[in-house]
Amino acid sequence: MAAMKQRASRGVTLLEVMATMAVMLVGVAAAMTVVSQTTRSNRRTLTANQAQIIAEQELENILQLGCQGSPTCEVVQSRSFDMYQTSEGLLRNTPPTDPKVIARKYTVDVDVDNSKASATLEEGKVGEPAINRNLVGTTAGTVVNVRVSVSWDEPGVRADRQMVVLQSRMAP
Repeated sequence: MAAMKQRASRGVTLLEVMATMAVMLVGVAAAMTVVSQTTRSNRRTLTANQAQIIAEQELENILQLGCQGSPTCEVVQSRSFDMYQTSEGLLRNTPPTDPKVIARKYTVDVDVDNSKASATLEEGKVGEPAINRNLVGTTAGTVVNVRVSVSWDEPGVRADRQMVVLQSRMAP
């Protein structure tokens, strides 16, 4: 009996404590990795969502502008510009002047393929269905293909540029 009492009260050895700490350390490291990866993924998703919002706004502005009664729809032009989003979520057309303000730069490219302006068609391609087709019955018209691309860099995360592309067609 005395031998049993002595064994039960001997305590925990240093080796057992170290093994327990090693297992806990592996668990904490795994949890930190999951949190880090989740944060990075959320940031990428937020950035892509913001790029999609910029593309949607630009495409909506173009569609509202429309062809303004022009049968050749020349008012819709290809162009490129930059947008900047600050950490507060503000979108601006110019980079912040304060060096303490961090802003992500998005490049917006608007590509217009106009069937009445052959110089706008890449290698003369008119797409499928063709943008130079008749609109209603045998009435010839102008169909314009509008593509808005928003691209950005993710330094330290991905080497290549990321991009969101939205496309629509419109006619007068």
